[in-house]
Amino acid sequence: MVDEKIIVVLTQYKRNHLKKQLELIKKQSVQPDYLIVFQNENHVDIEPLKKEFDFIHIKSDYNTKFFGRFAACFTFPVDICMVFDDDIMPNHDTIKHYSSECLRLNGIVGHNCRYSYLNNSISERKRRHSLMVRRNQEADFVGHLWCFKKDWLYYMFSIKPFTYDTGEDMHLCYSCKIRGGIKSYLCSQPSKSCIADNTDGTIAADKFSSYITTPKELRVNVERYFVENFGLETLKSINRKV
Repeated sequence: MVDEKIIVVLTQYKRNHLKKQLELIKKQSVQPDYLIVFQNENHVDIEPLKKEFDFIHIKSDYNTKFFGRFAACFTFPVDICMVFDDDIMPNHDTIKHYSSECLRLNGIVGHNCRYSYLNNSISERKRRHSLMVRRNQEADFVGHLWCFKKDWLYYMFSIKPFTYDTGEDMHLCYSCKIRGGIKSYLCSQPSKSCIADNTDGTIAADKFSSYITTPKELRVNVERYFVENFGLETLKSINRKV
């Protein structure tokens, strides 16, 4: 069991899957101490859900894009933060397993892992039900679901983002690595109950997906910003020295 206090932040923008996410959070074997719905702009009316579910609604008429939901965690007295993209549909042990692995590894754990855009093309491993991930795997950065210690947010916001339009996944992981020596890991999923997304990535492939709406070159420049200005060493560059 995890004794630390946990905050879960759900993201609301243009997709309309919040009710299903709230239903799945309600079924979790470990319940968060604080459940936040962070909403950017006014694309979906979620007011009726307040009568059905217990959550804190933080709404911004200004689009804070990807970073605002992380900043919201600062004001809550918690130890562990879990930030969900709006395409993540967790199974009932997801919060329990991810928070436990975050503490055990003393690292950021995520739903999928990615490697440097630089030095060849990006490589991404998404979770599949038929191929359970038995062991944690170190990565350059992780995405879709991030579980991390709240204290590490200070590292994230100690470096000014290259852009607010994309790259929060890189910015979190790279800032923590540079400032605090914190590593990032693809979280193991030893059983179906631990799976972070029971849709097998089908929602993530819709028209709202950031990889469709955001130019790849912009994300490449985010990473180059960390390499050139803060001395970031990617896993590939580190392994080349060995």
